[in-house]
Amino acid sequence: MLRFLKVLQIVRCEPEKWWEGLSLERRAKIRISEPFPTTVSGVDSRGEPFELDCVLENLSSTGLYLKIPRELKQGSEVTMMVKLCSVPSLGAGAAIRGLALRSEPQPDENWGLAVAINTCAFI
Repeated sequence: MLRFLKVLQIVRCEPEKWWEGLSLERRAKIRISEPFPTTVSGVDSRGEPFELDCVLENLSSTGLYLKIPRELKQGSEVTMMVKLCSVPSLGAGAAIRGLALRSEPQPDENWGLAVAINTCAFI
């Protein structure tokens, strides 16, 4: 409410500066941040095929983000099996196929991988 009142005050006094002081979410889709167990497979930037277990950082209807110990090239195809429960033996799963949007080095020697979802099937 205070944030809204601040914006209202700025709009009345200086209509050209109504956006200052706001931190707007840049993503259009809502994200779920849960450490869902995930198996990811693909081909890394060196051309080596891989399959490994990790946990999801976040998930939306159009993309996801996770950290893996492999660098991927932009546009690489990635396949994931996501268990939609933090307890691997429970809950539904999703088979996801997508494309790597970016692969960013992390301080812990992993790579942050942003993936655009092409297809998803609940299993």
